[in-house]
Amino acid sequence: TALPISLDELYSRVSEITKQVLYSFMKDEEISTLNYHFHYYFDYCIHENNIQVIGHHFSNHKIEGLTVIDELGTSFSYDQDNPVTKRHFTLCHELGHFILEHDGSYFTELVDNQESILEREANVLSAIVLMPDIVLLSKIYYSCDSFHKVKEDLEVSKQALYFRLIDLLRVYRVDTESSIKQAVDEYLDGQNASLHNYFHQLKEILIEEFNQYQPSLIARLKKRLKQTSFVTSQELSELLDQKRWDEIRAVKNFKVWLVYNKGKSLAYVWDSNKLSEAEARRKANLELLVM
Repeated sequence: TALPISLDELYSRVSEITKQVLYSFMKDEEISTLNYHFHYYFDYCIHENNIQVIGHHFSNHKIEGLTVIDELGTSFSYDQDNPVTKRHFTLCHELGHFILEHDGSYFTELVDNQESILEREANVLSAIVLMPDIVLLSKIYYSCDSFHKVKEDLEVSKQALYFRLIDLLRVYRVDTESSIKQAVDEYLDGQNASLHNYFHQLKEILIEEFNQYQPSLIARLKKRLKQTSFVTSQELSELLDQKRWDEIRAVKNFKVWLVYNKGKSLAYVWDSNKLSEAEARRKANLELLVM
């Protein structure tokens, strides 16, 4: 029989997957950690994957959320009578099933069924998307925001923020379980010294984790081409890697090519809406001359 997976292990694994997609997105979109709100990422995922989001109303209030994946596509639904913070948690929970690629075509979040591994994983992803580590560090440590302000800014419930802080600190083993709980209780009561101290211990780790993720090549290309309509491998050396050309060509109006002369090569990308192929090649040849 398989050993039961420990909660910390589950948390760490889901946390890593979540940060990978979320932090890359924050870098691509240049979202400030102080102005972060889950809706940026949630709306992007919904839009990119054509997911339908629908409110539902069941008289018994037993079903918090529902994810259906079938040949018609994916839809999330949430109990529209719930308070706004609960609706947010439910929507991110349903997104969790989708991002974690849980097996199945139907997921029901019931009020009294939070025990299955898949439900727990979706809860962890939801908590991290609503309250990312780096955002909590920015608000609590650098901005010295109160518990109430963090809760209001991120539009989460008191309970969600409370347990999120305990989970985060526990996974990094900053102290004993009881001391961590005490620090979060004090923070809730308006004293942030102990919690501040824990974040002080963790800040290098959390910042380094965030900085591991760099904007994707496509995100950097889009940014440059918005400004100039023409980019070369002098600025983005990865353009010389022809294995990446397919992903570049997959973007509407992006064209990529290579010129070489006397043993020197220059790859270049241009926006075909703004430059013709001949103009782009002329620019590339000029740049190659001065290399």
